[in-house]
Amino acid sequence: MSDIKLNVKIYPIDEPKSSTVAFANVGIEDLVAINGVRVVNGEKGLFVTMPQSKDKDGNYHDIAFPINGDLRKEINKLVLDEYKAAEKAADRKLTLADGLRNGAEKAAEYNAARDKTALNTAKNREMG
Repeated sequence: MSDIKLNVKIYPIDEPKSSTVAFANVGIEDLVAINGVRVVNGEKGLFVTMPQSKDKDGNYHDIAFPINGDLRKEINKLVLDEYKAAEKAADRKLTLADGLRNGAEKAAEYNAARDKTALNTAKNREMG
């Protein structure tokens, strides 16, 4: 299936209130788009579901889906890979933010120590 061009856009949910942790849009060969693909965190881990509609009896049915099993596997893999990459990027952002915060704290400590030294130097000059 690697000869089919797939494009995946992932939209993680910052604070999920259900088992859905992200939505995705999947483009196939720049010809067809499947929007509303979901990444779900289930009892056995992450999995991908296709967009669904609910019928009058409360049953859900996929409204768009790959007919070919290999294509379904490829879409699932790419969507989950993109989701995991987005999670890692979010973790790195937090790490960067923490690093910036720590750097600002160290700079403030350094500036306070420098100001104290400058004040002591000025007092010594006045006395001397």
